Amino acid sequence: MDYLSVSHDFCLINRRSQAYVTEACQPWGLSYSEYTLLMNLYENNGCQQTDICRALKADKALVARTLKSLEGKGFVSRRQEGKDKRCKYIFLTKKARDLKETMDVILRKWVGMIVAGIDERALDEAFRLLHCVAENAAAVNVSEINPTKEMKKL
Repeated sequence: MDYLSVSHDFCLINRRSQAYVTEACQPWGLSYSEYTLLMNLYENNGCQQTDICRALKADKALVARTLKSLEGKGFVSRRQEGKDKRCKYIFLTKKARDLKETMDVILRKWVGMIVAGIDERALDEAFRLLHCVAENAAAVNVSEINPTKEMKKL
């Protein structure tokens, strides 16, 4: 396996995806992280911040900063519901809800461009495998890994 090539391909897809989404979202001043979080909220409106962290497999600090930015831009609001005043729930504003179809089109268009010409069955298998790779990557605790320690054992 050509590990360098695989690494390069993952990096290229990630960088170009971020560039495309950032460019497409310029009219609303949305970053890639904000777009990703909004897309999650379209499916999970009214959830807690911890639910977003879990769904996106993102750390609390990143989600907190992104939510604060989205709130400042008028895309989300935080509200307390129920008796527990510590729990805040995240809700999309009308401004964000009105953009849902546009945000969906941005994603569908990008994916359509990068998978153009690939057989549907091959794509299904590729996406299944990619999801497995992503799940494995999310499960790794990178702060506990030191490749040089592992190499010394060999």
